[in-house]
Amino acid sequence: MGELHPFKQYGEPGQDLKPEGTTIVNCFNHHISDFTGAAARNGFRIVQLSEYFDDNNRAGIPRILTLLFKKG
Repeated sequence: MGELHPFKQYGEPGQDLKPEGTTIVNCFNHHISDFTGAAARNGFRIVQLSEYFDDNNRAGIPRILTLLFKKG
């Protein structure tokens, strides 16, 4: 699964920046433990966790979090 990285949400959650201005969007901040906890409660284990950065700039905040789960 892929999701906007929680670290990105912590800074300015719900902002959608467009040329005509900023729009505030109602959203729920998901924490990494929300995903991993739900997976464990339903019999899944983490196979891989990855983070992806804007322009591959690893000095910044990651944009995307991906988690690969396996049942059992």
